[in-house]
Formats: sequence, C-alpha cells, structure tokens
Amino acid sequence: MDATGKIKVMAEKFSEKYGIKATGEKMSASNQEEILVREAQARNVRRDVFNMSNLPDVTAQFLPQGIAVSWMPPDLKSQTPQVYQHPAITSLNPWVWVYNPGVYGDTCPINNMWALTDKKWKGKISIPDPLLRNETLFWFNQIADNADDKMKAAYQEYFGKPLETKQPSATAEWAKRFAENNIKVQKSDTDVGPIVGASTSEHPVIGFVSSAIFTHAKNENFKMAICKEMMPWIGQLTPRVAVIASGTKSPNAAKLFVHYMMSAEGMEPQMEDGKISTNNNAVMPENEASGVSKLMDKMYVNNSETTPDDFKKLQFWRDLWTVGSR
Repeated sequence: MDATGKIKVMAEKFSEKYGIKATGEKMSASNQEEILVREAQARNVRRDVFNMSNLPDVTAQFLPQGIAVSWMPPDLKSQTPQVYQHPAITSLNPWVWVYNPGVYGDTCPINNMWALTDKKWKGKISIPDPLLRNETLFWFNQIADNADDKMKAAYQEYFGKPLETKQPSATAEWAKRFAENNIKVQKSDTDVGPIVGASTSEHPVIGFVSSAIFTHAKNENFKMAICKEMMPWIGQLTPRVAVIASGTKSPNAAKLFVHYMMSAEGMEPQMEDGKISTNNNAVMPENEASGVSKLMDKMYVNNSETTPDDFKKLQFWRDLWTVGSR
C-alpha cells in the first residue's frame, strides 16, 4: 500500500520478476494507518507491506507497539545511506511551492515563505488541507525544532526588521499568520495543481503540491512551475518508510517486496513522478517532469532524530491551524 497509484505498477513488475502475486493499492497515509491498526487488533492481517509517509507515527507508535516492523535488506545497506536504514526509508517525496508560469514567466511572484502571510496574497494560496495531511504539520515542527533561525532570518529579509512574537517559535508565528491568510484548502494536491494552472493575472494562485502533479500538468496540459527562488526552502522532502505488518502470513514475500521497493529497479516507477530513491544507485529518469532533482539543495531535508517530537507536538500544530484558519 502506498499513497501513490504507482504502487500498482510496482506490484505488477514485482509479480513479473519473481512470479509471486502482489497487488498494489493506493491509499492515503491516514487510511493506511487506520487499516494497519485495525487489522492488527483483529488479528486478521490482509495487507502486508505499507510504504508510509507519516514517519513520526511509525517511529512513535507502530514500531514500539509491535503493530509493524521495519526491515532493512542487508545486501542494500552499502547502496543506502545509513540515515535511511533505521527505519528503512524507501524514498523522499518532494513537495514544492508552485505558480503559473503562463502568468509570471520564469520567475515566481513570491520568493519568501513570509510573503505567503502577506495580506496582498490573502485568499490566493491553495494547499491540501493540513488537517487531512499530517506531513504538512510534521514539517512545521521539523522547521521549528531544527531550523527556526532560518525562519527568523527570512522574516527580517522580507519585513526589514527582527521578528517579535508571543509564539514559542518563529515557525509557529509563521504558521499562525499563514492560517489566518484565508488559505484555500483542498482535499489533495491533485485538486491544487489544476487550480494553479487555471490562475490568471487578475486571480493568481500559489500552490503547494507534490512533484507527481507535474506529470498531471504535462498530461492534462496545464502550466505549473516551481518557485525556485523561495527562501528559506522551496519545499519539503517527505520520507516514506517501508513497514511490514507484524501478523503477516507471508513474511518472506513481504521482505522480498521491501527489498524490491528499496532497489533502484523497484523504485523507478515512482521516480518518474519526481520521488527521490534512497538507493544511491538509482538514477532519476530523464523524462521526469518537475526537474526537482536538480533543486535538492533548496529543499528542507527531514531530520529523523527529531521525529518523536513531531508526533508529540502534532496536536499543538493542529490547534494552531484550526484556530488561525477560522
């Protein structure tokens, strides 16, 4: 199971390669979590492998409680940086700020995350609902814990004065102001992309989407480009972790599928949508539509060591967003 439909292609290729029947199922992170827990409680495991984007939930709940296990293929350790081995991170999913280049050309009209809180952009920003996508709120906490100084510097760069706030961090102040700026939330980024593509100079829209939406833009013929000048970051890298349901009836087949996902060959279908394989031998396909692999130095990179705090502080960020967006 995975949040991308490419898991179906991966399962088909796996079956062709090994002669073992596998069925890929696209499902949101929250639904994956619910199924993993319910099947464990019922002791009736029907889904064996999950490629999950909510890393804090995995490390804080599912692994310690014995609901799932993480297995790193021993023969792939030399191809995978150690930071991605415990737990086994299969890939990094880029999420980026985007605009319509048909309106603004090669330069995004926003070059600072604090501009997203400016009243002149009120009601002109579209993102997936953070209350439906914990990864967004986890990102806020990641920044607050590990890079809050960069948010303070970005504030001074944009407003020309030091930040004064009663919030516990500059990031919390940003999130509060961002939520208050009449953000247009959508169910998912597949809804956000076309909205950005349909924006005009009279009604411009800045969006937040995964790199996979660039494939949609290409196929559906709407214009969209990354805000390459955005500071402190153009977006986030969301880690995806492979977990095996503890009660699986096919543990060896499950391990083989995890091995396949973590190989350069197995992750190729997802790399076509811009996802970054953690396998050093994997090469990004030339036909990948977003070009995000060339902008990795401008992305926020998740710090796995602080993910327990992301889980611990989740309710704080949910409350901050809920109150601010009313």
